[in-house]
Amino acid sequence: MKLTMKLSIALPCFLFFLAAATTASAQCTFEILVKTDGRRNAGTDARVSLQVRAASGPTLTITNLESWGQMAAGHDYFEKGNLDRFRGTGACMPSEPCNMVLTSDGSGNKPGWYVSYVMVTQLGQGSLLSMTHRWAVDQWLAIDEAPHMLTAERRGCGIGAAAP
Repeated sequence: MKLTMKLSIALPCFLFFLAAATTASAQCTFEILVKTDGRRNAGTDARVSLQVRAASGPTLTITNLESWGQMAAGHDYFEKGNLDRFRGTGACMPSEPCNMVLTSDGSGNKPGWYVSYVMVTQLGQGSLLSMTHRWAVDQWLAIDEAPHMLTAERRGCGIGAAAP
């Protein structure tokens, strides 16, 4: 009887840790949407990077977001009014992606950029369900426009958001 009780406690704990270890090493597909605002001079030619993470676990780091681009050949990313799509693989997150850092390197002919929102979806794989989070950015990533920063950081663990 005692052995059965110990097994009934130990087995679920072991399975939980096994699932967590598998999640940490598994590769998932991520789909990313970035909406550039429609206001005058909102677009940019700068290089954009993105970091996304869950409350715990690995961080998805994309040093050149355009390299994950899914738009037609010759598409000009991050231009006024665009809804740009990106897709790539990275380490699976154990829970909803909820913290985001979006950075412009401030380079190019038009370095200032007004971002409306960023949405990241980790597509389901095996026992992992698809998880999505949308962050309202609604700010300039520019040194000549308030808030005079090239980075936007948004936190939102535990606060899911529906697609637009």
